[in-house]
Amino acid sequence: MGIRGAKAALQLAESSLIDAIAKHGEDHAVEYPETAYELPAVYAWDGREVHRLGDIRPLLDDYSSRLRGEPTVENALAAGEATMIAAEVIEALRYAEDVHPYEGTGYSGFIPDKLLRELGVALVDDTIPGVAVLVGKAPEPSQLVSIVRDLQSKGMLIIATYDTIDQLRDADIKMGLGMMLYPVGTGTQIVHALNFAIRGALSFGGVQRGDRETLRAYLAKRPKTFVLQFGPLDDIMVGAGLAAIFNGAPLLTDQNVDEVPGALVSVSPEKMVQTAIELRDIRVKLAPVDIPVAYGPAFEGETVRRPDTYVEAGGAAKTPSFELLRLRPEDEVEDGRISLIGRDVDEMDEGSSTALAIIVDVYGKKMEEDFEGVLERRIHQFVNYAEGAWHTGQRNLNWVRLSRSSVNAGLRFKHFGNILITKLKEEFGGLVSRIQVTIVTDEDEVLKRLPEAMEAYGRRDARLAGLTDESVDIWYTCSLCMSFAPDHICVITPERMGLCGAINWLDARASKEIAPRGPNQPIDKGECIDLIKGQFAGVNEVVYEASHHKIERFNAYSLMEDPMTSCGCFEVIVAMAPDMQSVVVVNREYPGMIPLGMKFSSLAGSVGGGRQTPGFIGAGRKYITSRKFISADGGLLRISWMPKELKENMREALEARARELGEPDFVDKIADETVTTDAEGLMEWMAKVDHPALRMPPLLS
Repeated sequence: MGIRGAKAALQLAESSLIDAIAKHGEDHAVEYPETAYELPAVYAWDGREVHRLGDIRPLLDDYSSRLRGEPTVENALAAGEATMIAAEVIEALRYAEDVHPYEGTGYSGFIPDKLLRELGVALVDDTIPGVAVLVGKAPEPSQLVSIVRDLQSKGMLIIATYDTIDQLRDADIKMGLGMMLYPVGTGTQIVHALNFAIRGALSFGGVQRGDRETLRAYLAKRPKTFVLQFGPLDDIMVGAGLAAIFNGAPLLTDQNVDEVPGALVSVSPEKMVQTAIELRDIRVKLAPVDIPVAYGPAFEGETVRRPDTYVEAGGAAKTPSFELLRLRPEDEVEDGRISLIGRDVDEMDEGSSTALAIIVDVYGKKMEEDFEGVLERRIHQFVNYAEGAWHTGQRNLNWVRLSRSSVNAGLRFKHFGNILITKLKEEFGGLVSRIQVTIVTDEDEVLKRLPEAMEAYGRRDARLAGLTDESVDIWYTCSLCMSFAPDHICVITPERMGLCGAINWLDARASKEIAPRGPNQPIDKGECIDLIKGQFAGVNEVVYEASHHKIERFNAYSLMEDPMTSCGCFEVIVAMAPDMQSVVVVNREYPGMIPLGMKFSSLAGSVGGGRQTPGFIGAGRKYITSRKFISADGGLLRISWMPKELKENMREALEARARELGEPDFVDKIADETVTTDAEGLMEWMAKVDHPALRMPPLLS
């Protein structure tokens, strides 16, 4: 069946190619949008370059010629590869015809690189422990819904294909690129599940074009993908299933088939998830949370819009609201206690606003005041994991909404206590042994407690202001991403957070207390080799060992000489501009061209994977306004271009740092896409505004 499916897919690809060439000619461009890897399956497994329609014919001819001989397991896997290549071509031809071929269909189609990078930290720290691909049509839709809820509760990323999409949609299961449940499409669209996993190896693992052996070894470990197939099989579906097995993803089916141990398994639907977890040696970290709605990372990207809101607090609701986590003496914390002061949601009118305070008191022998903010920031994430609960902001600038459907299902503010006690103990059990939560909705009481919160925020800010790279002897490593990027190691300092933007020096210090052998290990800086560039003997030794002897020297403050490597989940890229006089900064959300003649996705392909690339670094957004931002190369005043949205979002912090540097008007001298997206236009702009980088020595001398 798989061999027949491969032949059918190749014939369909050939027919589609003939039509496309007849319409557009052989020189018509062909590529997926927002990716550095052209046609990723071809790029990774085959290695040849495909940029135009004329490049495709020899590819198809080659794979068609391989489908000969008896139907053996080896030939079946070759058929799987051929099916994957054919499906990749068919889908790429759709994008060559229309940049948005699935707009209005309810299918997401190709999953862009930026989404893979956004999920980077969650993939590497096992918040997302695996990727489940749903194929076929479940005999019982309710059973499919139960499987999806189970996968979501375990934190799995889910990619739905074929009829499972309609079955889930009919059951009102929310899907989309913000929900960790991606309805890529039916038929050959299943290839978007495969090329998503493949790009994990290319983006994070440094796997090079056409390096089949390294790619195969990588996919055997990460990401831990598996396929759940329901209902009757057809030839192309089987070919696609063999393609999954070829990519290291076992196929579990509810059909009666001859099994291939570890690769093709026949199993009843109710046992599928557990069997897949065992096959891929997946370790589920999420503890069950006792609330009346679904709970898991899948809902972190869910948005509760105003028409769907039952009640809201803070933010645009303009009601007093804050959240505070406090270290308290042992005798002041009753473990597991949840208190509510004021009315809960079921006593409020639909569409109303309320005051809200979320106060978490903790005690633990290893807990310190410096860790309060570390734990407090997780309130945002933990509340968002509840289906129908939306949280943004922090401290006294938070904003919370509960959806009408979640309230109807029984979700209450008091359940925030269940969530926070369970999750804080799960993730910070090494620091805290007792937790109690107080939820306040009475406005007078919220206002009464607010001054204490403001005083606590002020104390923290004062402590953090004095925390500099020079004021400490210990920096920290972060090796979370080494499972994806084996040769990369992050070095975290008080003034330079992890390039993913998620872990700062205090986070790393707290992590070390929680897990002494975990991903964050202390570095004794040792002898200072170069104070300006930020090079220390102790740091060099650690980086050399952690990079498997690939990186000998590391400069914390230089872009141009021995910079830090990148894994692939960076928030922004800082790159030397073509004039070699300035740098551009681009964030992964920006889809357009930059003055280097490429887009973020293409640039990211050459920066990640644990390579040390002088002139280019990945970074967290907040590093841009750090006093140590490429300070050896001119610092903030080197920036000549950044996307408008990024610039405006960071304007307040950028302007504050520019004033410190004596350039109060500097931010308006930074060009963006409304000014120019090419190198020549950027140089003209810099001359026009008298950009300070023009008065600095060239980055390359």
